[in-house]
Amino acid sequence: MDVSTQTPKSRSWVEVDLGHLVANARVVLAAAGGARLLPMVKADAYGVGVLPVVRALEAVDPWGYGVATPVEGAELRQAGVRRPVVVFTPGRVELLEPYQTYDLRAVLDDPAATAAWPLPFHLEVDTGMGRAGIRWDDRDRLAAARSAQMEGAFTHFHSADQSPGTVEVQRIRFLEALGHLGVRPPMAHAANSAGVWRLRTGWELVRPGIFLYGGRMAGDLPVPAPVVALRARVVSVRIVPPGESVSYGAEWTAERETRVATLGIGYADGVSRAVAGRGSVILGGARCPMIGRVTMDMIMVDSGPVRPPVAVGDTATLIGSDSREEITLDEFAAWSGTISYEVLTRLGRRLPRMYRRGPE
Repeated sequence: MDVSTQTPKSRSWVEVDLGHLVANARVVLAAAGGARLLPMVKADAYGVGVLPVVRALEAVDPWGYGVATPVEGAELRQAGVRRPVVVFTPGRVELLEPYQTYDLRAVLDDPAATAAWPLPFHLEVDTGMGRAGIRWDDRDRLAAARSAQMEGAFTHFHSADQSPGTVEVQRIRFLEALGHLGVRPPMAHAANSAGVWRLRTGWELVRPGIFLYGGRMAGDLPVPAPVVALRARVVSVRIVPPGESVSYGAEWTAERETRVATLGIGYADGVSRAVAGRGSVILGGARCPMIGRVTMDMIMVDSGPVRPPVAVGDTATLIGSDSREEITLDEFAAWSGTISYEVLTRLGRRLPRMYRRGPE
C-alpha cells in the first residue's frame, strides 16, 4: 500500500485496504474445509473500523460475526446487520435484556445460566486456556449444561500459532467434552486464525481474527495481505547542532549536525513510547530512525538520509509501504514490545480512517 496522492489534510491517519481484508478472508475460507466463517470483529474490528469491515466481509457470506460485548452487538444491529452475532464474553441471566432486544447469541459457561437462558447460545468449553468455560473433564457440569437452546459449543486454542502440538491436545479434550454433553449441538467450533491451518477439521465454523487484518501468525503459516497503513505528516523541520538534545529527558543528543523532522503523531494516537530508539519511519523513500522520547502528540526522526531534504507537509509511513520500503505491522509491533493485535487496537480515535476497496 504505497502513499496515495489523495492523502487527507489531517496530521496523521490510518489507511485500510478492504480489498486485502476480503482477500485474506477468502484465503481462510479456502483452508476451512467447508466450514463457514464467524469473523471476529470485536474491539471495533481490531481498531480498523467495524462497520466498513462488516460491510466488506459480506462478500464472503459469513455465517455471522463475533464481538466481545452486547454493546458491540447492538451497534451491528443498529447498522442493519442481520446475520447471527455471538457475544464472546460469558453472559449472565440478570443481564439478559440486550440479548433479547438485539437478538444476540450469548456465550455461556454455567449450567444455571443455560437452564434459564431463553435464547440460542453457544457453550464455552475450557480445554486449556484457563480463562472461561466449563472444563472439558467436568462431566457433571457439562451434562447439566445441556439445553434445547444450545446452538453451538466451542473452545479456544491458547498456542495454535506457537505450539502446534497443543492443538491436538485441545482437540481431543474438546471431543471428550462433546461426549459428556450427551448430545452434539448443531455447531462446533474451535479454530482461530492459526487454528484454521493447525486443526484437522474446522467443524461447522471457524473464527478468524488477526489474519483478516494483516497480522502474521507463525513462520510456517500463510502470510496475509497487508490491510493497515499508518501515516503522519511532517509538521516541523529543524537543524539540531552537535551536542544538542531532542525531546523530554534529553535522552537523545546529536553527535553531528542533524536534520530533525517532527511528525504529527504520538502516544495518544497509539504509537508506544517503547519504540523510542528502536523504530524507524519511511520518509522520502528512506528509512529514518526515530529519536528521543515519543511524546503525546509528536515524534521526532533523523531525516538526514532523505535527499532532497524533507519539508513541512511531507508524508511519513510508520506502518505500510512507500516506494520500495516497507514496515510491516509485525515489525512495528516488535519495536513496540508487543503484538500486532495490541498495535491495531491502540490506534487512537482521533486518527481518521481512510478506506479503499482494491482488487481482492
